Amino acid sequence: MRVLVTRVAAILIGLVFLQNEAKALDVQDKLELCQSCHGEHGHPEMKGVPILAGRPTQELAQQLELFRNGKRENPQMVMAKHLTDEEIQELAAYFSRQPNG
Repeated sequence: MRVLVTRVAAILIGLVFLQNEAKALDVQDKLELCQSCHGEHGHPEMKGVPILAGRPTQELAQQLELFRNGKRENPQMVMAKHLTDEEIQELAAYFSRQPNG
C-alpha cells in the first residue's frame, strides 16, 4: 500500500512539472520529488526503480541530461525536462555521496 501511495504521489507531483509552476520549485523540492521514488538516500523501496546511491556523479548527471533532452524517456522522469545544469549537478552530487550499502 505504501508503495502505491508513494508512486501515486510521485506521479501527481510530476504533473506539476508539466506546468510553468515547476520552474519556481527550488532544488530541495526537486530532490524531494526524486526521493519519492528513488528513496531518501537513493535506495528505492519500489521494484524497477534504480538505486542511485553511490553512483558516480557524472553518470547520474548524464542520465538526467538525457531525460531532460528527450534522448531517454520514462513517463515518471518528465520532471527532468525543467532541470537546470546546476540542479542536475546538485542532484547527482547528492545521490553520489549517499552510501551504496
